[in-house]
Amino acid sequence: MLTVSDISLQFSDRKLFDEVNIKFTPGNCYGLIGANGAGKSTLLKTILGEVDIQSGEIFRKSGLKIAYLPQQPKFDENASIIDTALKESKVDNEYEIKAMLSKLGIDNLDSKISTLSGGEKRRLALAITLVKQCDLLILDEPTNHLDIWMINWLEKYLTKWSKALLLVTHDRYFLERITNKTLDMELGNVYLYDVNYSNYLNLKVERAEY
Repeated sequence: MLTVSDISLQFSDRKLFDEVNIKFTPGNCYGLIGANGAGKSTLLKTILGEVDIQSGEIFRKSGLKIAYLPQQPKFDENASIIDTALKESKVDNEYEIKAMLSKLGIDNLDSKISTLSGGEKRRLALAITLVKQCDLLILDEPTNHLDIWMINWLEKYLTKWSKALLLVTHDRYFLERITNKTLDMELGNVYLYDVNYSNYLNLKVERAEY
């Protein structure tokens, strides 16, 4: 579906990626982990084609659709919530996006974007992303600004996801319950473990010992 082949990227004297190889396949949920500043968000943007790589290639199947939740979504502050949601999500059924907004605590849909707090804008962006038709869903810190009920709902929603999912989150419990593959980003390398988070921790200890 999407293959990252030997990509490398360097900013000034710092190498973010060094011949990284990843293959994303339908039905798998990938958790991308790494220290702050390791380059996780940059890798996501590279996969999206928003950052140019210096070597290697990214192969995408014809017609591949990607839905992406960034950490800092940007909206027209003067547009209404519902108009923005309909325009950005491109759904035909208005009820679908309204139901998703309701689940994430977004009401007063005729109000302007400027009336929303930073957390509410994040939840608006999450609702839009979740209703988009896509083959690969990329979520960067999706549980930020969600209460416990919303996190539990999102967990159930994503465990039923049948396509490919790439998830970045500091919520290790959420990561553990959602993903079945772990991408460990460390010192410019990305290591794939075909297991969830807790099993990845065990395998990483074993790898370090040898």
